[in-house]
Amino acid sequence: MGNLVGLFISMIYILFILVLGTAVAKLSKGASESSRKLVHILVGNWVFLSPMFTELIFVVLVPFTFIIVNSLSLKYNLIKAMERDDDSLGTVYYAISMFVLTGVGYLLQWPILPFIGLLIMAYGDGLAAIIGKKWGKNKPFTFAPEKSVVGSMTVFFIAFLVTCITIVVAEDIGRMEKTNPMYLIMIGLLTGFFAVILELSGKKGSDNLLLPIGTGFFASVCYYLGTTGFYLYMMVAALVLYLAFWLKAITMDGIVFALMTATFLYGFGGVWIGTSLLLFFVLGSLVSKLKNDRKLRAEKLQEATQARNWIQVICNSLPATVLVWLYFLFPGKEVFLLLAFAVFSAAAADTFSSELGMLFKGKVFSILTGKEIAPGLSGGVSLGGFFASILGGFLLSLPAYPIFDIQGVLFVFLLGILGGFIDSIFGALIQRKYRTETGILQEMVKTEGDLLVAGFSFVSNHMVNLLSLSIIPMIGMVFYCLL
Repeated sequence: MGNLVGLFISMIYILFILVLGTAVAKLSKGASESSRKLVHILVGNWVFLSPMFTELIFVVLVPFTFIIVNSLSLKYNLIKAMERDDDSLGTVYYAISMFVLTGVGYLLQWPILPFIGLLIMAYGDGLAAIIGKKWGKNKPFTFAPEKSVVGSMTVFFIAFLVTCITIVVAEDIGRMEKTNPMYLIMIGLLTGFFAVILELSGKKGSDNLLLPIGTGFFASVCYYLGTTGFYLYMMVAALVLYLAFWLKAITMDGIVFALMTATFLYGFGGVWIGTSLLLFFVLGSLVSKLKNDRKLRAEKLQEATQARNWIQVICNSLPATVLVWLYFLFPGKEVFLLLAFAVFSAAAADTFSSELGMLFKGKVFSILTGKEIAPGLSGGVSLGGFFASILGGFLLSLPAYPIFDIQGVLFVFLLGILGGFIDSIFGALIQRKYRTETGILQEMVKTEGDLLVAGFSFVSNHMVNLLSLSIIPMIGMVFYCLL
């Protein structure tokens, strides 16, 4: 009965928001930023009704309805009070955030997850736009020219307050130590800084997805799983990523996903798998900066080799992130954690093979046909690249030692080397390659006359990385069960 009452009250509340937003829009003689932000803030307040629901289907039903309604409104401009005249998917992203946060919060029994994420989204982002528009004259962010310092400060303070107040209100006896002033301020400050980064990196409404989900999960992991070591680790990770951004080795959106990955890896898997992420990032960035004339020529045939963006971060770390989630959800299944180490070993083997292999003289051969190919093309193998692969795979197998001893290191190392070979096979077999009018084979279309001669046009190097790193845990699971 309580679930049905919650649904009824939710529908009345939603109707009230739409009527009020429409009235404000009419008074403004058309949809304005005021009507949009009014709807934006009030919709977020629905989270206060979510504790009324006691079954998962009812918890996610209202957000799911929002997804459908907002998608239709975006397509047909049904609810003018909340739509912009652009291609932003912000309203749909907002509804997806509500769906994810309320659903996962219910499943994990993390009540603060939806409250922190959605209230930061509602009030932080909503007020930042209003205050920033009125007083935000200073806009120093080259990567986010429309965002102001005043707006970012608003997001920070709202995120800090929402996080601290939510944790205090949700405090229970079993976690009293997490709500003493030191822990509380630490979680609030870290969440506030992270909220600013998320809000600044959002494009075309994606901050309505990144900000609530990012801050909700980050603050929740800090509260439910955080230790002093975790907080120190996150500060070190943030410092490393800041230096990388300053050196133009990673983009702002890449930082966002790297921080989320670091949160999950350490929070769910512990310090050593978290160390693997930082070690892979630092070593991978260093070897990519090593250049000579041979490598510069080879890189001209490859896809873009600029700073790491969010796509590269996801493709190299998503399989490991999924594995630590499984390790967290199925306590005692340490094989998931072991395989997560293997993912980074394989990623390092591939990165070292490619980045260092191009520095060395010597012929490069196709891993499939054995024919000589130009250095730099995916699917090529060389003696220098082979030894570089061994080095990368070995270095990233070492963090497994404190947990799994030498047997675990050997297991991870062998899977890492295998992963490097699988990546080369996929690179030769399915990764896109184009031939120019002058007969040069390359991996990206650079002129209108370039012709696809191998692989599939939609298979990039990033997709090959994700595919090979996803297959390695499957192979590893088979070997683990056999052994």
